[in-house]
Amino acid sequence: MLLTAHAGCDQTAPNSQEYLNYAFASQADVVEVDVRMESGELVLSHDVPSAEPVGFSKALDLLAEHPEKRLNCDLKTEGLEQAVYQAALRYGVQKRLIFTGEVEKSCFDSHLLDGVAWYANLNAFAPGLEKTLDHMPPQEAKKALLGALDATKGSRAAGINWYYRHALIVWEDAKERGVGISVWTVDEPEDLKRILALQPDNVTTNRVALAAGWIKKKGSE
Repeated sequence: MLLTAHAGCDQTAPNSQEYLNYAFASQADVVEVDVRMESGELVLSHDVPSAEPVGFSKALDLLAEHPEKRLNCDLKTEGLEQAVYQAALRYGVQKRLIFTGEVEKSCFDSHLLDGVAWYANLNAFAPGLEKTLDHMPPQEAKKALLGALDATKGSRAAGINWYYRHALIVWEDAKERGVGISVWTVDEPEDLKRILALQPDNVTTNRVALAAGWIKKKGSE
């Protein structure tokens, strides 16, 4: 199981140099960054970049210095896969990338990104479903989610990266189908403890110090 530091974890500023320094020094296995293209440069930003966003290269600098870490690149716009991959390739860290977000399936189907792990957003296999799930009757929601799980068959995705409450609806079904489970963003202590006990592929949280402490304690029991 991987523990991913959500951008802005433990009260750091999201996608900031402060966040990067903290996350790479933390006990998280993976550091998440939101990636956009601005004026021809890859930058870290969830929405419209600030006046002086941190460059993606700053995350790669730290990734190269921490061979035990991986970098989750949450692509916020389409068409960034190759630019991100080529930037990482120059550092020799491309095999430690995890892609989430606006990822085009064909990039993986054509083996253009071999070595990169991809946890697909739910919308990659069920467009529009994520926005409507919370308004569906329980049985209808489960049926729709099962359809999404079945749609992953034959894809090169390592699994689905989805909101943890949605994943819980079909958790055992996903395991039976061999679909990897990556969940976000689990912050409430009781929810976090429950999800960690279920041992998904990955848990993304803002409460990295808390989660890491629980994992360490569990490992020593």
